[in-house]
Amino acid sequence: MPNQSDTPLARYARILEALAASSEGMTLTHIAEAAQLQAGTAHRLINSLCAVGFAVKFDGKKTYVLGPRMLRLCHRAVTPPSVIALVEPVLHDLVKAHSETAYLTKLHGTAVESVAMEMPHGGEKAYVQPGRIMPLHASASAKAIFAFQDPKLIDRVLAEPRTKFTADTKIETSEIRAELERVRSEGIAVCDNELDPGVLSFAVPVRLADGSVIYALGISGLSERLRLRPRDEVRDSLMRASQVLARKLQRILTREDLQALSRPAST
Repeated sequence: MPNQSDTPLARYARILEALAASSEGMTLTHIAEAAQLQAGTAHRLINSLCAVGFAVKFDGKKTYVLGPRMLRLCHRAVTPPSVIALVEPVLHDLVKAHSETAYLTKLHGTAVESVAMEMPHGGEKAYVQPGRIMPLHASASAKAIFAFQDPKLIDRVLAEPRTKFTADTKIETSEIRAELERVRSEGIAVCDNELDPGVLSFAVPVRLADGSVIYALGISGLSERLRLRPRDEVRDSLMRASQVLARKLQRILTREDLQALSRPAST
């Protein structure tokens, strides 16, 4: 019976753990040493990981790092505390600019969940509870995320029953698909009195380095107040914030978050 610690899968795992623990990338020699493999075996396995996007070789260099597909998996699996810390100043700036509630949501499987929020001081506010599930057909952030997902995932979610939260909630499949197409065209999603009565929300996707979208940034406020702001102004502000957050996420995912994910869980 083969040694369970040296199966082919275990060798791949050791390579990925070594890459996750390195902030600067690793040469083939260092990978072989860290994963306790022969150079030829390490070369063959790292090439296989590169072929499926789990690792990538820097252009013009001889070092390897975790690839976009592995980074995306890590993003989908957890929302590390450091990601919450990264978004806090971005949300703060949005609140300062618009005097409305700012929030971050994330795709978890087939659900979009609110993971961070900041509210302005004083006045009437729109509250976006962390942990709240945001429905595809009736929330700006879910529209902003799902507009850029695989069509099969969209079909899967659209096959589920939908709740008509208000008189303005769109529940017809054709209407929802048209909304997603509009988001792809205009770059901003809108939810006007569709989920919570009297509340208007805007959201934009946060694009990761590989172009995928599993986060969205948004603002919410009372419709009668937020509707007075020019939509182009809101969109441009949110898109700038989204780009700032995307750059921060790209940097941190190649360092401490991936190192933390590679460590065994304590018993």
